[in-house]
Amino acid sequence: MRVRGMLIGALALAAGAAAAQVANHDLPVQAIMATAVNPAALAFWAGGNDPPEGETPAQADARWAAAVQGAQTLQVKGRELLQHSRPGRWDEFARMLAEGAVAGEAAARAKDAEKAFEIGGGPIYDACNGCHKTYIPTPTRLP
Repeated sequence: MRVRGMLIGALALAAGAAAAQVANHDLPVQAIMATAVNPAALAFWAGGNDPPEGETPAQADARWAAAVQGAQTLQVKGRELLQHSRPGRWDEFARMLAEGAVAGEAAARAKDAEKAFEIGGGPIYDACNGCHKTYIPTPTRLP
């Protein structure tokens, strides 16, 4: 079921964001992630998920509108993350997020759940996951 897979992915990314707040003292990037990227990604991913049981047409319209807004926010914030460039693949991941969100916006506007799911689980997830794996230090255990 799509909802479960996207929910697991979202929770993993949220956990990564929490770890970033502990391990990474880059406050501007933390603010971008916490206030914009994470909520926008969750809103976008909801568009590509299976609709909730009993969803009304008005609720579906609201879910898709939130997915469009989420994709638009991811475009803006992906470009903003480029202003915080760092060594390695940072810029690549930021561009992947912004460009994936352009395609995601088109899918959300068309209310194309299959395409939104494909984009959400492809370039948008890959940008988030790749960045988190690369730039969020793995917490170490104390002896």
